[in-house]
Amino acid sequence: MGLVKRGSLWWMSFMFNGQQVRRSTETSDRRLAEAILGKVKVQIVEGRFFEKQDVQERTLAELLDRYACEHAARRANHRRELTSIQNLTGFFGNPKLDHITPKLIVAYKNKRYTDGVKPATINRELATLKKAFNLARREWEWCTDNPVCRVSMERENNTRDRWLTVEEEQRLLQAVSPRLRDVIVFALNTGMRMGEILALTWAGVDLFRRTVTVFRSKNGEPSRSTQPCLMS
Repeated sequence: MGLVKRGSLWWMSFMFNGQQVRRSTETSDRRLAEAILGKVKVQIVEGRFFEKQDVQERTLAELLDRYACEHAARRANHRRELTSIQNLTGFFGNPKLDHITPKLIVAYKNKRYTDGVKPATINRELATLKKAFNLARREWEWCTDNPVCRVSMERENNTRDRWLTVEEEQRLLQAVSPRLRDVIVFALNTGMRMGEILALTWAGVDLFRRTVTVFRSKNGEPSRSTQPCLMS
């Protein structure tokens, strides 16, 4: 194991498991290069050098690209994940993984708030980054830390207090196609989502009690609508 000067920088050159390894010390100072070499020797003996080197060489673009191909592509919310990846890349660029710090992630959150983005959207984007780092840490062995875990998620306000007025309902029903009118009326009177209505079967309809049961709601739990069902 020794030092070799290339241009203005000193490089480390040594054998490991029968293979020649070369790493730049990123300095032109001989004494500093020797100090770095000594530290590397200790890390190699302790088995920590190559583990550290991987996180120093892998980039965020590599992380998100692999995540998109191997994980996000199999998810139902694939397009939303790709949008999150695009927003993350637009802010962070393509730094090495060890340059992604909690402080930088907080700066990302602040920037997204400045852009007028809601807390729920920010949380989804952070969740994408968090899942990518988890895969890199647990399965790909690219890093040993997930910086997103040290950043708090945003508090979401999911309450909905905006209701259509009678005049707005009338204008809506006048504007829709006649073939969709019954569906719109049903939605207005039950508060059910379009996906829940389209998935509704006769097994969930009780004409006597004028109720419908949603067997699979958005949160995965069955729920019952007790609003009057306007059916003839």
